Amino acid sequence: MSNTNLDAGIPVLTEIIPGGSVETPVRPPPSVTKPATSPEVVDVPLIDGWLTEEWNRLERKIGGRILHQVMAHIEADIETRVRDALADVLQVAVESMANEVRHNLQHSLEQVIAKAVHQEISNMQIAKK
Repeated sequence: MSNTNLDAGIPVLTEIIPGGSVETPVRPPPSVTKPATSPEVVDVPLIDGWLTEEWNRLERKIGGRILHQVMAHIEADIETRVRDALADVLQVAVESMANEVRHNLQHSLEQVIAKAVHQEISNMQIAKK
């Protein structure tokens, strides 16, 4: 999509603008006597002559930067929370599995020892006869 109609009236750096010297209008500094009512309010002088497209471009650019910064913080926070939650879940799972393994091992040892004792008693009775 081309914006040649909008861009046709905008001079480029290599063009010489007719009409003599270019003067930048001097604006008075923003009023210092009027304090901001809240920390979110920023006293910025209006920029006259900006096209809607320029405002939209500025809004997208600033919005993109803020979104990028916020997402970086959110991703770090989510990663920390997921890591902590997984650590808790893994700790519970390991403890549960360790208890199950301990119980199974104890049961197996009891069976092996009972069988060994039974066989040894049987061998002693056979040897006695």
